[in-house]
Amino acid sequence: MQFSVLSSGSSGNALYIQSGETRILLDAGISGKQLETRLQSVAGVSLSQLSAILVTHEHVDHVRGLPQALKQSSALAYMTDGTRHAVADTITKAIPSADPDARMKGVVAGEPFSIADVRVTPFAVSHDATEPVAYRFDAGDASLAVLTDLGYVSDAIKEIVHGCRCFVLETNHDVNMLRAGRYPWNVKKRILGDKGHLSNEDAAVALTDLLGTDEVEVYMAHLSEENNQPDLAKITVESTIREIHPRYVEQVRLHHTSRKQPTLLRQI
Repeated sequence: MQFSVLSSGSSGNALYIQSGETRILLDAGISGKQLETRLQSVAGVSLSQLSAILVTHEHVDHVRGLPQALKQSSALAYMTDGTRHAVADTITKAIPSADPDARMKGVVAGEPFSIADVRVTPFAVSHDATEPVAYRFDAGDASLAVLTDLGYVSDAIKEIVHGCRCFVLETNHDVNMLRAGRYPWNVKKRILGDKGHLSNEDAAVALTDLLGTDEVEVYMAHLSEENNQPDLAKITVESTIREIHPRYVEQVRLHHTSRKQPTLLRQI
């Protein structure tokens, strides 16, 4: 299994996964043109070659390019009923057929399903959306968990993603930068709350509960442009892990993601 974080941040999120001939797009938060360009650059594939499109929730930074992705591909779109209801107008406009239901597949948190040789496990997360989920992907011995847009990592989530060898993990903000920043207090309160986003420290603490004896690859994702910095996120995650369990630092390989360019296609 291979993957690339095509874009990550409050301006747009998208991730590409492939296993054999199976090609999956997780979220479409950038324009259709940018999705096409970045897919071509990292994997040499186009939207028309997608096997499936998965959506985590309805916020615009996750569905901005969904209409174009649906129009340019014949892939099935997977999402919860709550998310589908929230983007119903988008789906109707993007699929000008008598039966858009033919392109939709319902997702239920806690009920795994398969897309060809990829096993997909959706699980509920705490975020201010209608019915948000995150996903774990398994193919052969490879495993990937994408944990973004959640206020905290519950014990139930930790159990589901335990044993993964690769994580795309939200490190959205530095708490001090956020508190001192220019956002109005109601926005700060939302981000800091249980239905907001993980801070650098929150992500590191959750990660220590997921580590075992194996090395893991961690892609720091969804960084705030105003309330975080890539190097600060990396330093904070490393120092927090070192404080909690020093030996775990050697087991974690941290990687940056970007809103401006995709990561290289990574073999898990």
